[in-house]
Amino acid sequence: MSAGLTPAAAAVHNEYLVDDVLKFAALARSEVPAGTLGAATGGDPESGHRYRAVLPMIDARHELRASFVLDGRYWGAVALFRGGGRSDFTPADVDVLRRLSAPVGAALRRAVHRAPADAASGPAEAGVLLLDLDLRLLSENPAAKLWRDELASSGAELPLAVLEVAARVRGAALPAYGRIRSRLGRWLSIHASPLSGGPYPAPLAVTMQPAPAADVAEVLLLAYGLPRTT
Repeated sequence: MSAGLTPAAAAVHNEYLVDDVLKFAALARSEVPAGTLGAATGGDPESGHRYRAVLPMIDARHELRASFVLDGRYWGAVALFRGGGRSDFTPADVDVLRRLSAPVGAALRRAVHRAPADAASGPAEAGVLLLDLDLRLLSENPAAKLWRDELASSGAELPLAVLEVAARVRGAALPAYGRIRSRLGRWLSIHASPLSGGPYPAPLAVTMQPAPAADVAEVLLLAYGLPRTT
């Protein structure tokens, strides 16, 4: 992992490409969907990659994580941090997030029902971004900049959803895909694929565009607790 990664890129690198403790997906499958980095490493947080590579970038020493799960489905997650001058999170803190997991999951599920705040159609073309293997932006077309603005991204900072999809495709033979709601309530699809050939190290191509109706319908079925069609 390059030392030039941003904190967000370093975090998604850890989440999807590194063997470490307390991953959000693992928490979502756990009977207790919350935990501290200290407890997960048996009191030796320095043995964890995230402790060594990510937490110093935000001047943190302690971490508490939780996944928000409702009816066995993962709807979101949170990571809380404390600096070295403070004590670690306690079992009581973990229990608070454990009890909040389902209620917050329900709130996030209800948020899917929210209608878009703006009827504008957005750019007429797909946004295309090229990233290097450290998930840094190399270039983009004008549409990508507009879609990033709608995801509340600015400058060279990439939306977390873009970084997550791009990280999943690193070293993979198949493209990665994700869906996200913009700040205006529109559903966007994000695709990432590795590129090959040419004189330079293979970068990653990411496209952003309005999600197909079938993909949005699938999310809404889950949000309303209805069975998906096959």
